[in-house]
Amino acid sequence: MVNWDLGQSGGHVQVLGVGREGDRTIQAQVDMDVAEAGDSIEAPAGAALRKSLRVNGIVRTAAEFVGNINVVFFEADDLEIVSGPPGVRRRFLDILISQSDPTYLKTLQRYSRVVMQRNQLLRRVRTGRATDEELVFWDERLAHEGASIIERRRRAVAGLIDHAVPAHAELTGGDDLHLTYMPRLSADSSQADSDAGLTGSGLTTRIMRSLITARSRELAQGVTIVGPHRDDVEISLGGHAAGSYASRGQARSIAMSLKMAEAAFVMNATGRTPVLALDDILSELDPGRRRLVLTGVQKYEQVLLTVTESDFVDPGFLDGAARYRVHRGEVTAIAT
Repeated sequence: MVNWDLGQSGGHVQVLGVGREGDRTIQAQVDMDVAEAGDSIEAPAGAALRKSLRVNGIVRTAAEFVGNINVVFFEADDLEIVSGPPGVRRRFLDILISQSDPTYLKTLQRYSRVVMQRNQLLRRVRTGRATDEELVFWDERLAHEGASIIERRRRAVAGLIDHAVPAHAELTGGDDLHLTYMPRLSADSSQADSDAGLTGSGLTTRIMRSLITARSRELAQGVTIVGPHRDDVEISLGGHAAGSYASRGQARSIAMSLKMAEAAFVMNATGRTPVLALDDILSELDPGRRRLVLTGVQKYEQVLLTVTESDFVDPGFLDGAARYRVHRGEVTAIAT
């Protein structure tokens, strides 16, 4: 079970989550120092927002903090997973994996630093301030860290398929959803991955070979064009690209299916039931699909659900639920 509390005092905002796993209790706390401006709270102009993360009162890094309390969050912007750029889908995958694999976030951080350093060196080589030989070290680091990321993303997409496809079929009455992981193992973005069976050293060698092949293009552009920072997940509906083919309602059903699959993936990987935080998830769904969504989330221990119309939720789903009304910034409990 997880309980959340949001406290605010002057220039300080605190978000607190308390989770129970058997006899074990975990408290996760986020503290943010901010400044007030009128009735809103925002960071001071020209100043960085200071944030500290704590687990059971002990300050932790972001990599140590993520995954202690698992939350699957759905909001309207999640439709971008279907129709948005590849970076949105990569972020979805990275959050999914980080919640169940504490080492993955550290690997991502190392990889990001490698890409940044390598890009700087590419521009130095292009202007004659460095030589090609200096790229060898960064090629090796990028291939090593990149292969680890690709392997874990590939497994995550396979796990998503196991849960998202049947979840989507239930929500839509059988519409055919398909997910395909598209790692960037070549400088040619239109080239399909023909090395799906590669793992470990074989995958590292494949990335190294592609970096050498792409050397002239990368020097001309001054950026790294091979590696998991260019990955994508292809989402198709009925054999068509969902990003350009799906209606808004269909995109919402796909996004919801992916979120339900994320919850199942995290639960299977960690043995813990995640909290579902569902913001206005029932809008734009017909009554039948709303009931299917509500039935699907009932198996979770704690669900935080917001709706703009109370009629969106059938009374039968409210048994045992705590209900609140938010109006003009004030939260009021609704008697049951």
